[in-house]
Amino acid sequence: MELAYQILIVLAVIYVPIWVWVWRNPERAERYHLCKYGPCIMIKTQLGMRTMDRLSRYTRFWRAFGFFSKVVSAVLFLMMMYMMVVALMAVPARMASESSIGIEYALAIPGLNPMLPLVYGVIALVVAMVVHELGHGIQARANGARVDSSGLLYGVVPLGAFVEPNEEDMSKKSRRARMDMYTAGISVNTVVAVLCFALLVGCCGTVSSDYEDDAAVYYMDDGSPAHLAGIPATAIITGIYELSEDGTRTDLDISTSVDGSRTSLDSSVDPTHRYYVEYVYRDVTYVTEQPIQMGVYIRTITNNSPAMSAGLENGSFFYSVDGEVINSVSEFMDVMASKQPGQTMRIGIVEFAEDGGIPEPTYVDVVLADNGGSAFLGISVTTSGMTFITPGMMLDMASNPFYGADSAYGYLTSIFSYLAGAFNGMDPISEDVHWWYDVPLGEVMWFVITLLYWLFWLNILLAISNALPAYPFDGGFIFAGGVSWLCERLGVRDEERRDRLTDSISNSVSTVVLFMFMILVLSFVM
Repeated sequence: MELAYQILIVLAVIYVPIWVWVWRNPERAERYHLCKYGPCIMIKTQLGMRTMDRLSRYTRFWRAFGFFSKVVSAVLFLMMMYMMVVALMAVPARMASESSIGIEYALAIPGLNPMLPLVYGVIALVVAMVVHELGHGIQARANGARVDSSGLLYGVVPLGAFVEPNEEDMSKKSRRARMDMYTAGISVNTVVAVLCFALLVGCCGTVSSDYEDDAAVYYMDDGSPAHLAGIPATAIITGIYELSEDGTRTDLDISTSVDGSRTSLDSSVDPTHRYYVEYVYRDVTYVTEQPIQMGVYIRTITNNSPAMSAGLENGSFFYSVDGEVINSVSEFMDVMASKQPGQTMRIGIVEFAEDGGIPEPTYVDVVLADNGGSAFLGISVTTSGMTFITPGMMLDMASNPFYGADSAYGYLTSIFSYLAGAFNGMDPISEDVHWWYDVPLGEVMWFVITLLYWLFWLNILLAISNALPAYPFDGGFIFAGGVSWLCERLGVRDEERRDRLTDSISNSVSTVVLFMFMILVLSFVM
């Protein structure tokens, strides 16, 4: 059994008796500042009360901030719902692939969750929860409502912090005041995220690289020629050459081609030949011990694609199209871009010869399919198993969440792609490639950059997730307020009837959204 499951079971075994004791002994539990909150336990304190009182004095500012908060919450609500719909549409494909990230990713526990580093995760999570709840508390005080307590919400694992505005006071306040209070946490997290990201961009501006435009290995395919030759992931390719039988060395010209988010190593290699590869790894230069087969390497083939129907196989080399030899991945991409759906291509294929032989090309005819108006073959390719990026490109991507976007839709999806980088160790630049760069203050600067990234990431994640229109998220209460306002605008003047309609609609939407959310979580972790 995985460690995450073991820890979760232990925590549950400890938690359940404590919850039962709090439930059966509410008066005694209150002495320890504990109370039951559904399946959770609230640990009540008075922390932060003075800070809320001091900051809430600027009532004009907080009134204006309330309007800003509602706008921010509406935008994040739309983003959250878009993300959920897109993710739900992808569930069948994800389930069919039998891939999952594991239940440990569903636990927001730094150190236990493989994605959340212990030190950075703890600092960022505490800051995100504290500022979120301070936002609620300050807006409550600014609108004249008391705050009874603050504290931690716990349910097997820590679920978040909270402030507890006085219910009697809040019930007497206007809808505007209540909405200001509910939206404050979301907007404060968003503001903190933006500030942290601005500082992150400033810090990244101090970073430089001697290898800025060189082809750097970003990912290595297991079992590929480059992998078997011992070229490490994160290596910088600096040269490719061929040795004749008499020992004459012939160097190939190499260059780096960057097209949008794709980087290629351009060189006139031929998969029927073998080459030595010179590379730099952690500032030391190496050369492969034996020459390796190089070219446009087929790493995957899509099921039921023209490539699969034609008998193409993973691990072979793409050699030519209609008699024209393809020397690089960028050439392959250019050729495919020039083709039309329904065209027949004569493709040359060279097998991967691990024994050092010189294979001969074989040829097949393939009819290209239609993929949204573009010609579709159904293969993904790399250079001998190596996927490239340039250090300069990675730095640009780390400091620009809109990198490569050229449309409104592209700007939206690029934000999600940037946030998803954390799942691949990009925070914002993987520690494995720090050696590519020169930074002032060395490891201290990397610590600052990484901490700013996690402060940004967890604050924006908390803001977006709380915009979910479901109880107990802030978005559930915000959505209810919006429904009440809409009912009033539509002529429902009777307050009691309006409240019944609001409760009915909000509870129904909350149930559906929570069900959708649980499906998504299970599809990722099971």
